[in-house]
Amino acid sequence: MVLRVQQLETDVRRLNGQLEEALEALRQLEAQTLERYVDIDRRLAAGNGVGGSTGSTGEGGSPSGALSEANDSQKTVQSPNTSPAVDAEAGEEAAYRAAYELVRLKEFDDAVTAFEGFLAEFPFGRYAPNAHYWMGELYLVITPPDPELARQNFKLLLDQYPADAKVPDALYKLGRVQFIKGNRQRSREYLDEVIREYPSHAAAQLARQFLLENF
Repeated sequence: MVLRVQQLETDVRRLNGQLEEALEALRQLEAQTLERYVDIDRRLAAGNGVGGSTGSTGEGGSPSGALSEANDSQKTVQSPNTSPAVDAEAGEEAAYRAAYELVRLKEFDDAVTAFEGFLAEFPFGRYAPNAHYWMGELYLVITPPDPELARQNFKLLLDQYPADAKVPDALYKLGRVQFIKGNRQRSREYLDEVIREYPSHAAAQLARQFLLENF
């Protein structure tokens, strides 16, 4: 009996070790993906100097579209006659910029905290969809990763902002997250939806590749 218990304890430790290794491999893979997204996002937004903001989605499924009003907003903040609404918009933009910069610097834990604070202050602001998208990405690269919180943020984006430009990317990421969680059928449904609804989108290309490699 004692030997049996000892064997079970050994098996549990071995399985826990394998789980930790798998989670770390997952975290590293998603971190590489996030780094690629940020790099694409930075290049697409270089002309305007703002990354990860609202707009169309570009190559590789990365949320792109720099703030088209970035320069105007900066000029407006400097004006002594700005309205409270304009000041609030400028404050939201500044808070979003600060949080996104932490993503770019790979300070992922701090970025999570910053985006949480941003969403608490601007829950329905102009950049809320982007914030939820990046929160979803970040929960897959922190240590340890949290696929469920990632799923919640991507799903919230779909439910509250169904017309947002990042919906195809969020659908693709939900497919990946459900695969990570072991829900292969649900994963395939999300991936098929990306391909069906957005066939020419970069996210659909990624979904096709993921299906070929994993199903």
